Amino acid sequence: MQINRFMIRPFIEAGLREEISMGDTTGGFLVGDDPVQTGQIYAKGNGVVCGILLAEETIRMVDPDAVVEACVKDGEEMGPGTVLLKIKAKASTFFMIERCALDWVQQLSGIATKTRRTVKLIQHTKARLTDTRKGWPGLRMLQKYAVRVGGAHNHIFNLSNCVLVKDNHLKIAGGIKNAVEILRARAQHTFKLEVECENFDMVREALACGVDVIMFDNMDLHEIKDGLAIVAGRAITEASGGISEANIVPIAETGVDVISSGDLTHSIKAIDISLDVQDIKPSAQRTIQRLKAARGQAAE
Repeated sequence: MQINRFMIRPFIEAGLREEISMGDTTGGFLVGDDPVQTGQIYAKGNGVVCGILLAEETIRMVDPDAVVEACVKDGEEMGPGTVLLKIKAKASTFFMIERCALDWVQQLSGIATKTRRTVKLIQHTKARLTDTRKGWPGLRMLQKYAVRVGGAHNHIFNLSNCVLVKDNHLKIAGGIKNAVEILRARAQHTFKLEVECENFDMVREALACGVDVIMFDNMDLHEIKDGLAIVAGRAITEASGGISEANIVPIAETGVDVISSGDLTHSIKAIDISLDVQDIKPSAQRTIQRLKAARGQAAE
């Protein structure tokens, strides 16, 4: 998945409308002749960079004459003191863009960082790690982009691009067989058909119907292993439900094909990112040096 300026503009516009509203009642009164200033966005934490294009577009949308230099790319590693963007713009621009630009990078980098950490945990297995649709409504595309930056894959984006039969579908359809027959008759032939299974009887019925993907829903480790033995390579297998960094390794080691985890997007810690006009302030420099020293000690 890739993003471009056209895709992200609606998100940026919405954020700036919320932030600026009818004007900046603090910075707007202070700037006077609005002189051009320089500044930088920089990291005070460790992680994977994500959201640089959103920060750039936030600045340019407020000040088309701003000069913005990206010093890193999405997907690169950052540490305390890493400069992400250098900015030359009117003083008022810095006040208006600071919070939105930082929030995009902090939150998306948090997702990318957690994703990469999780991917590394299971890189010795064949399992493919994917996200889910769990997260913030309206921001799913950006969250899924951050997952890709972190090195994992995307599950379905919305209700239109996959046939995924879940428990409530089965209640309405009257079972797996009925649901599969209806969907095969009506859905596009280009879609794979996935069925969520809560027990082994459902797994066997789904296999008998010739589905493409079987999801082991909230099954424990022993159940996943038994489910894999039943499937025996006749369908793609997916483990889902309550999967996090704490329990993903033994699940991946069962030999399951796909692991989907909402934990990648709904339970993240933002990376500490700051913006300073002119030079980085002394207190931030002290914090950076302290974090670098701690990082070096940990490495030892």
